[in-house]
Amino acid sequence: MSLGRRVFTAFFVFIIIPLFVLGTVSYLVFQHVTREKYEEQLELSMNAIGRNLNNMIKEANYFSDFWVTTKDSVQSVEQSIGMGGASPSATDDPYIEEMLEKQKLSQRVLLTYPGIKSVTLYGNDGKVVNVRFIPDTPAPLEKLKTNPLYAEALKKNGAPVWIGPYEDRLLTGENNLFTQIRVLLDIDTLQSKGLLVIRFQMNELERIFDFYNTEASDNRRYLLVGRGGTIIYDSGEHLAGQNFYLHADPTGQLDLTQSYQSSKMNFLGRKSLVSVHNLGEIKRLGAGDWTLVTVTDWNYLSGDQTRVLRWVVGITAASLACALIFNLMFVRRTVNSFVRVASAMRRVERGDLSTRVPVTGNDETVILAKGFNSLVARVSELLDEVVREQRRKRKAEMMLLQAQIKPHFLFNALESINILAVRNEGRKVSRMVQQLANIFRISIQQKEEVRIDQELEHVRSYLEIQKFRFEELFEFEIDVPDRLLRHRILKLTLQPLVENSIQHGFEGIDYLGRIRVSAVEEGDNIAFYVEDNGIGIPRRKLAMFASGGATTLEALYGESAETGERRGLGVGNVNDRLRIHYGPGYGLILCSAEGMGTVIKCLIPKSAP
Repeated sequence: MSLGRRVFTAFFVFIIIPLFVLGTVSYLVFQHVTREKYEEQLELSMNAIGRNLNNMIKEANYFSDFWVTTKDSVQSVEQSIGMGGASPSATDDPYIEEMLEKQKLSQRVLLTYPGIKSVTLYGNDGKVVNVRFIPDTPAPLEKLKTNPLYAEALKKNGAPVWIGPYEDRLLTGENNLFTQIRVLLDIDTLQSKGLLVIRFQMNELERIFDFYNTEASDNRRYLLVGRGGTIIYDSGEHLAGQNFYLHADPTGQLDLTQSYQSSKMNFLGRKSLVSVHNLGEIKRLGAGDWTLVTVTDWNYLSGDQTRVLRWVVGITAASLACALIFNLMFVRRTVNSFVRVASAMRRVERGDLSTRVPVTGNDETVILAKGFNSLVARVSELLDEVVREQRRKRKAEMMLLQAQIKPHFLFNALESINILAVRNEGRKVSRMVQQLANIFRISIQQKEEVRIDQELEHVRSYLEIQKFRFEELFEFEIDVPDRLLRHRILKLTLQPLVENSIQHGFEGIDYLGRIRVSAVEEGDNIAFYVEDNGIGIPRRKLAMFASGGATTLEALYGESAETGERRGLGVGNVNDRLRIHYGPGYGLILCSAEGMGTVIKCLIPKSAP
C-alpha cells in the first residue's frame, strides 16, 4: 500500500470512522429510546381503548339482555308472530289494540339505547318480525340457518354472538353495522322462542378513537381487525371492509393473537410502526377474535431523530473539513516527497536508470532524494560493467564454438573421403567435400545469429557426413515450414542436439535409428523439436539436467569424457547460451525415457526476417 493511501487510511480509520460510529450509535440509541418510550405509551393507550371497547360491548349486551328478559317483549313477539308478522294499523279490535300497545312498549325499550338501529325476531315456527329505525332488510331465515354463526348462537342458547361490519355481509346488512345474534328465551321456562338479531351503529367508536388521537390525527390511525383479517373499523375511513394482510408488508412479523406486539414495516406503501393488541376480554362478551391495530407513520416518530442525525452529519462534515485542511498544509508535502521517490524507484525497477528525483527543500526528504540519486547512478555503472562482461563472455563462447571442429571428426571425414577416392567414387567424394565445406563456411562466420535456413544447412551437412561414415546406422528428416526459414537463430544451436542423438542415442542399438528435426510457430515464438528413437536418457540424469547438475552429453548418458570426438560443449551449455542471448523464458526442454528415445524442444523468439 502506498504511503499516501496509508496516511489516508489512517485518517479514515482513526478520525472519520469514529465520528460516524459515534453519530450512528447516538442516532440508533436515540431511535431505540424514542421507540421504546412511544411503545410504552402506546401500549397503555391501546389497553385503555380496549377497556372502552369492552364497556361499549358490555353496555350493548345490557340493553340486549333487557329486551330478552322482559316478559312483555316475549309476549309481544308471540302475539306478533301469531298475527303473521303483520305491520300494525289502526283498528277497533281490542286484541289488535293490545298487540299494538305491547309493540309500542318494545319500541320504547329499544329507544332507551339509540345505537340500536334494527331488531329482527325469527320465530321457531318460521315467522319473522322486524322493528327498524333505518332502512334495513333482514336476512332470509333459510340463508341464516346455513351460516356457521347461526349454529354458534344456538349452541350458546341465549348468550350473544357479535359480528363486526364486513365480516359477514348477510348478517350485517346493507348498512354493514355491528350485529348481535342470540336465542330469545322464555324467562319462565327458559325455552327458546326464536332467534334475535340486533344491529347497532357504534357511534361511540369515533369518540373513543378521536379522544386518543388528538395529537397525531394525520399520522396515526386505528383499525379494528376481525375474522380472517377483515378490517371492521378504520379511523381513516377508507380501509373498512378490506383485508389487513393486503396492506401490511411483511405480515409474517405480526401475530394478531398477541396481547401486544409492535413491528416496523411498510403499510400502504409507507414505512410505519404497526402495533397490535388482541381484545381478549371482548371475546368473552361474545365478540369474535377482534384485534386493535395502531398504525403510526415512521416519519412522525423519527422527526426528532432526523434533527439529531443532521447535527451528527454537520459535526462530522466540519471535523472532516478541518482534517483535510491539516492534511493539505502539513501532511501532503511530506507524503508527496516520499511518493516521488517511490515513483522513481518503480521506473528504475522497470529499467530506466536515467531516473533522478528533484532535490528541493531543506528537510530530511532532501537527504533521501540525494541518496537515491547516488544509488541509481552507482547501480547504472555496475550494470554497464556487467553488460560488458556478458558481451565478452558470449564472444569468447562463440569463438570456442567456432573452433570446435573436432580433430577426430575432421580426421574421420578425410579418411572416408580418401577411401571413396581410392574406389573411384568421385560423386561421393565431391558430395562429402561439399558438405565439409558448408560446415567450415558457417562455423567461421563472425555473426552470433544466422538465418534458420543456414543453420539447417549446417545440420544437414553434418548429418550427411555422418551417414557416409555410419552406413545403415540411421536416417534423418528435416521438416521446417518455408515461412520460418528467413527468421534468425543463434548459430550452432541445432548441431549439438543432433550430435547428441548420433553419438549417444544410437550407441549399441541393433535397429535403424531415426532423427527428425521439425519446427512450429507458438505465438510470437518458434519451437524446434529434435526427436530420435535411441536408447533414451535415465530419469536421474534428466533431473540433474533440470537442476543444472548435468551439462554435457556424456554426463546425460552416463558416459565418461574422452578425448577426440566424444568431447563437446554440451546440451546444458547450449541451453545456457540460449537463455543468456534471448532471456530466461527461452532455452531447451528435454523429454526422454529409457528404451523409448529422446525429444529435445528448443524455444526461441521470432526475429524480423
